[in-house]
Amino acid sequence: MDPANPLNKKLPAVVGVAAAGVALYWTFTYTGPFRYLAELQLKWFHSYSPKLTALVIILGLVGIAGLIKLVLRGAERPIPGVASPAPVSLPSHPAASVVARPLTHYIRFAAPLILFGIGVWAYGNGVQAGSLQELSADDFQNGNLHARIMYAEVKGRLSEMYISKNHYLYIPMSAKSGAPVQLLVGVGEYQTEKYLHPEADGSFTVQGVADKGLEGDVKYAFEKNGIAVADPVWVVHTGREPSGDKKFGAIMMVVGIVFGVLLYGWDSYRQRKNAAARPLKASA
Repeated sequence: MDPANPLNKKLPAVVGVAAAGVALYWTFTYTGPFRYLAELQLKWFHSYSPKLTALVIILGLVGIAGLIKLVLRGAERPIPGVASPAPVSLPSHPAASVVARPLTHYIRFAAPLILFGIGVWAYGNGVQAGSLQELSADDFQNGNLHARIMYAEVKGRLSEMYISKNHYLYIPMSAKSGAPVQLLVGVGEYQTEKYLHPEADGSFTVQGVADKGLEGDVKYAFEKNGIAVADPVWVVHTGREPSGDKKFGAIMMVVGIVFGVLLYGWDSYRQRKNAAARPLKASA
């Protein structure tokens, strides 16, 4: 690889952005090597660190890319005793900058695109959650709900068994004896009196955004304590409202757009500055 090639100078940035993007995707979806490493830590230490696991994956991907580059560099070394041909000076051609531009733009605009994508995802969740619905725990237990996310007020009986993670409690609601848990209530450890409303018959009413999906370590903790969790399982996140998701999504989209405009402006300014500083060659 020619060190003078501008594309090769940007290669570390390309690898870094790609590694971070892949690691974040595996982290948020709890898939791929992230899930394997997380469950390995759960098996050995009964807990795991998401940040440390993601960092290990990023460093591993960068290390693999560095090893590949090292191998390719070794293949390009000159053969001893054979003279290398003199470099041939070729006239510059506009096509070279055209080929390099898409890769450069991808690197520079990866961050604003990610921010904008997170905003679209959050805003979409707020839209899909819809208006408030009155449901019971049995509606979730019977599998009558086919939406992915909804805004609901749910009534049911809470289990005495719960799992705590970072001061956030996951409490089964109306779990039948011997049957996998279909519904969990998520509530802050110090907000139970605010969001868990007791009823006269011993049940509780909770209000929030019900979403499908549960973190792998929480599910593992339930199963370790002899409580089977259905796949998929619903979690009612108390205190969360669709308007909050919409607001957060709109802010993230605006931040992504502004960031992208600033990057585009800076990129245009540098191109004009480089064009003005480039010496002109007189034709013979």
